[in-house]
Amino acid sequence: MDNTASNSGGNKTALVKIQRFGNFLSGMVMPNLGVFVAWGILTALFIPTGWFPNDYLGELVSPVLTYAMPMLIGYTGGKMVHGTRGGAIGVLATMGVIVGADVTMLSGAMLMGPLAAWLMKKVDGVLDGKFKPGFEMLVSNFSMGILGLIIVIAGYVAIGPVMEGILNIFSGGVNWVLENKLLPLLSIFVAPAQVLFLNNAINHGIMAPLGLEQVAAAGKSILFLVDPNCGPSVGTLLAVSIFGRGMAKRTAPMAAIIAGIGGIGEVYFPFVLMKPKLVFATMGGMATSLGLFQLLGGGTVATPSPGSFFAMLMLTPKGAMFGNLVGFFAGMAVSFTIGMLLLKTEQGGEEEEELADGSLEERAKYNDAVLSQGTQGVIINKIVVACDAGMGSSAMGASILKTQAKKAMLNVDISNAKIEEIPNDADLVITHTQLVERAKKLHDDGHKKFMAITNFMEGDQYKDIVEYLKQVKSGKGTAVEQPMVAEKKYETLISEEVLNADNICLNQYFDTKEAAIAKTGEILVENGFVKPEYIQSMQEREKTVSVYVGNHVAIPHGTGNSDSLILKSGISVVQVPKGVKFGNETAYVLFGIAGKGNNHLDILSKIADFCSETKNVEKIKYASSEEEIIKMLTDF
Repeated sequence: MDNTASNSGGNKTALVKIQRFGNFLSGMVMPNLGVFVAWGILTALFIPTGWFPNDYLGELVSPVLTYAMPMLIGYTGGKMVHGTRGGAIGVLATMGVIVGADVTMLSGAMLMGPLAAWLMKKVDGVLDGKFKPGFEMLVSNFSMGILGLIIVIAGYVAIGPVMEGILNIFSGGVNWVLENKLLPLLSIFVAPAQVLFLNNAINHGIMAPLGLEQVAAAGKSILFLVDPNCGPSVGTLLAVSIFGRGMAKRTAPMAAIIAGIGGIGEVYFPFVLMKPKLVFATMGGMATSLGLFQLLGGGTVATPSPGSFFAMLMLTPKGAMFGNLVGFFAGMAVSFTIGMLLLKTEQGGEEEEELADGSLEERAKYNDAVLSQGTQGVIINKIVVACDAGMGSSAMGASILKTQAKKAMLNVDISNAKIEEIPNDADLVITHTQLVERAKKLHDDGHKKFMAITNFMEGDQYKDIVEYLKQVKSGKGTAVEQPMVAEKKYETLISEEVLNADNICLNQYFDTKEAAIAKTGEILVENGFVKPEYIQSMQEREKTVSVYVGNHVAIPHGTGNSDSLILKSGISVVQVPKGVKFGNETAYVLFGIAGKGNNHLDILSKIADFCSETKNVEKIKYASSEEEIIKMLTDF
């Protein structure tokens, strides 16, 4: 039994790593999908075989594909690794492989952008603190210039040609598969991978680069329809709608509509996870679609995103419409038929089906672990519903939870995000059972709570979460109401040693957020809370995850590895009556935080609790003395 558990844990770890890598690849493409779609429409309309051939406008097709799209990917990949600086050198490195190869370098951009940014990050780490103040910009520019020169030449002379050779091998393999009519066999691998949340990795990390190469040569590609074709998954959901049982049967019709029209494929996954044999229905439908797409000349000019029926039609070039329509509906019909046979021949009643869901057991395991800890001392102000892509499923789940929380009169901030971009100040993360371990591996800081669901769109799944939030907000349940103890704990955190008049600056004005962050750090340095290097760590935190937390408040603090720079716990407060911009938001109050050990998280929680009400922020914004602010925070 121990070996089985060990193997299970190892499999989960491997799956998490695959998901993370796949999501990193897709993360370089997905922010730029609008550009890809624009290029696809441009191609469908104006190339010589398009709907409205136009030699003049068709001149745009090749440069956008050759230069703009790879450079966008290189910039996005570099920025993911090392912020704007990483994005800049990522573009330069990508240009090297673009010029050094005779094929489109989307795959090369996926390599060079992150690689160049990673090298830049290492160089910056070595040079940090080695030069006197005033020389930072000079060193920064020349270090990027020298490294950029080396890597762009390397891309042009060596990496570009190597990537071209690799891409030619892959393209040759794809062409062999197409020539030998073997494309339907991809369904054997793709259908199971989808329900393990690897769909974005397959679609954007593998199929999209190869598909764009085919579009450049032939004006369309079937590879864009391997994953985004929702016909087979809709067919499976329709079978569950008619022949399923219990909760699955009740929720499948809406899931089919969302998957087919909205293109949100993730709503289909829970139904297969509940009954894994249904994957064969989707597999059969997918094989049918791919076979007919190939036989009848189907394909699109770019990735349909979201993968809805209407998105597919918009990106269908002239001459491929018939093949796409027949392949779509035939795949739906086949998956419906197989799903019907699988469901009609099974034994067991409604209760058995619903209790047999292994993912429900996983959900109970994660949620019971949170509930068993009780609610005493727990603070939850910010909730994030997370999914793989951070768009469809999680947005839908967040909307459902917001509605339920509003009805329960709970004052909590609820938002959605992709797993990799869960905000650092989130108190509760809600995600699918298949994604919980990945979320915990990336974001578990000892403060966040992680709860699970098996279906983002099923409202009943959020009821126990809402009940838990009620207990947390009211102090009931397993919590023991001891106001004096709680007050004493707070006073220990926000004591005179942590916050006094010297730590507060009123009526400040800043042109940039960097200057405002630096001011909060300078106060902490001057009063002996941190070493001077901590200011740079605060700036790095803002580059990684914005320190703006909402309600016109920013909480600058160091990164996770800055503990050695903190001498003792302290808080600085900077009042900015005219505000300072953090992206599209404006902060009027900044709290600089330095916490030793767990105090860092405790102090952040207390400040967030106070500032969760806008009226409290307004009071600090218009406070006329340092003592007034101290009283607000210590008496809260």
